[in-house]
Amino acid sequence: MHAPFTQDAPLMTEDMHEERLQAVETFGNSFNVSAQLERDILSSDMSAFKAANPDAVFEDFIRWHSPGDWENNDTQENGPIKNLALVDSKNGWPPRGRLSRRMSEHGNLWRNIWNDAPALPVSEQKPLLDPNREGEKVLHYLETLQPHQLLEQMVCTAFRASGDTLKQTNYGDLKQMATKMDQLYLTMASVLKPLQANRLSAGSEIIGDLRRLCGILEHVEKLLTFAASLHSKFLQAPRLSEAIFSDYYNFYLPRMGTGSVGDNVRKEFDKKQQVRNHERPVVSNMFTLPTANQSWRKVLSMGNLLNGHEPVLREIIFSLRDTVSGNHYAAPTPTVYQQEIETYRMYTCGTSNDLRVALSVVSCD
Repeated sequence: MHAPFTQDAPLMTEDMHEERLQAVETFGNSFNVSAQLERDILSSDMSAFKAANPDAVFEDFIRWHSPGDWENNDTQENGPIKNLALVDSKNGWPPRGRLSRRMSEHGNLWRNIWNDAPALPVSEQKPLLDPNREGEKVLHYLETLQPHQLLEQMVCTAFRASGDTLKQTNYGDLKQMATKMDQLYLTMASVLKPLQANRLSAGSEIIGDLRRLCGILEHVEKLLTFAASLHSKFLQAPRLSEAIFSDYYNFYLPRMGTGSVGDNVRKEFDKKQQVRNHERPVVSNMFTLPTANQSWRKVLSMGNLLNGHEPVLREIIFSLRDTVSGNHYAAPTPTVYQQEIETYRMYTCGTSNDLRVALSVVSCD
């Protein structure tokens, strides 16, 4: 007996699956309707089997396609199976047994399909999936789709795509983060269920639920960013990574309400963690020592770096505002203005090669 090449089962979208379920509910008898819906696939497999095994019978196909419907019989009570192409007693061929009760019933649908199926290899069969027909169904669906239904599908797809993008982030074995991701999917399923079922009412609170879901997604993203950063930095010190994240998770969890990240109380996370001896090299390697050239440039630099780079030019201005009266530069006349003016101003301009300073003083001479 030769196993034939068969066609792959046609792709089934969620809409096609729901369409089949509706057909089953409509016709009532779920078994017969389900078998009828699978008739094309079953007939294709039977045609390919007949082409590969010209002298095969229905029992041979059952042993290959559905072994659970073949009951072995080693007592030889039923005798050999008829119409088999090969007989080899040394190798135990033909196999002895019988069909199951389901396949032995009178008017069995599988046997009727077997009798009607022609012997055709898979290369000569009609494809199970008609791309033109499926494409026309998709175009018809888009043409008749209501705007609010399209918006509902876009919102559901956007949230699910965001969750899947976050799920792809590698954060190691942080169990708290994994639990939070599972909770995010459950929350999305609960909030988006009315949208997917198209059961929106006039008094629906879906807008408020979506806003809360956006806030939850924002908080989870912040936690995930922190977890991924810890995992990449402390890859060789997983205990330290888990301890730091656990402390931060307990610190941040009360702030994961319905508001956004910016609405939280601005309190810094300052809890410290003890580093063990075998973890110290991992921490120390995060801070590389500067080279001799870098140290010399730091001595010549004029201050802190700007965004990681030394500025080409730095300007500093000092000024002092004072009243003219009482100043030793002021003339001893009663007509002097008593208003406050800028009496001192120093301008400093420096580069890596020179430094220029200019000083100006207000005088009433």
